[in-house]
Amino acid sequence: MDKQQVLESVATLAAAEALTEAELVATFRKAASGENAERHIRYSSILYYVGGGVVVMGIVALIAQIWDDLGSAMHIVVTLGSGLAAFMVGVLLSRRRMLGAAGPAFFLIAALVLPLGLAVTLDEAGLQPDHLEWQSLMSLVLAGAFFAAYLLFRSNSLVLYTIGFATWAFFAVTGWMVGPNPLFGEVEFFEYRALAVGLTYLILAFSFSDTSRRGLSGILYSLGSMAFLGAALSLGGWKPSQNVFWELVFPGLVFAVLYASVHLKSKALLTFGSLFLASYLVKITSEYFKDSLGWPLALVISGMSLMVVGFLTLRLKRRYLNE
Repeated sequence: MDKQQVLESVATLAAAEALTEAELVATFRKAASGENAERHIRYSSILYYVGGGVVVMGIVALIAQIWDDLGSAMHIVVTLGSGLAAFMVGVLLSRRRMLGAAGPAFFLIAALVLPLGLAVTLDEAGLQPDHLEWQSLMSLVLAGAFFAAYLLFRSNSLVLYTIGFATWAFFAVTGWMVGPNPLFGEVEFFEYRALAVGLTYLILAFSFSDTSRRGLSGILYSLGSMAFLGAALSLGGWKPSQNVFWELVFPGLVFAVLYASVHLKSKALLTFGSLFLASYLVKITSEYFKDSLGWPLALVISGMSLMVVGFLTLRLKRRYLNE
């Protein structure tokens, strides 16, 4: 029902004496109080997370100041120990729902500090934490730990941490398994993996859209479209070593994303689809028409193309996404 229909229904109920002014005022007050409570919870959550970020900065600054004065055991304690302590506090606080986002804030601290702690522990053990086999171990351990926490508390933030560490694990494990293989160029192999990660994010965003995790869809649509379209654009390469297949396929991928943005009513997909379409037009113009038309004329064509893309994006947004 739109606003006019609601008002007509209220007028009908009032005329039939089925709705009183007191009931209507009470409903308004109840809705306003609920909105205010939700706003306070949102502000409180923001402060929790900002406070968690400040705590991490403080921990890093403190460690940097006293690092040279500490022995190997204390290096592990102040890094890995701090991360584990934050994780345990997050578990304990998440059991008390009255504390709001206090638990997830400590999980944020743990997610930022634990990778450093694991790297320091491996380094102090004489291992190489920058090698892919140890990167694989660290990322898998962290992904497993945060996924277990998610199974306990079903928090959206824990989903993001799990996805982040799982993505790290995917890049580390696949890089370790392939190694310096001459069949795979290092940059090209990374681009194909980024393409797979972006597609996975888009699928996850779609699967979350009709669930209690729908608040994550916008983030995943943004990250997924950036990774997917960015990798596809990079795979096209640059003249004279361009990949014609990806240059021809890329417009279809962009228009598929733009079509999906209308169908799914996703501003993230519309925004990044439009940005990458504009980037593609500038790339093709400067790559193929600079020599034949001249650089100034190529710039004019690129600018006009950007204006057209901006106009069409605005029309799509107003017509389909502002409902």
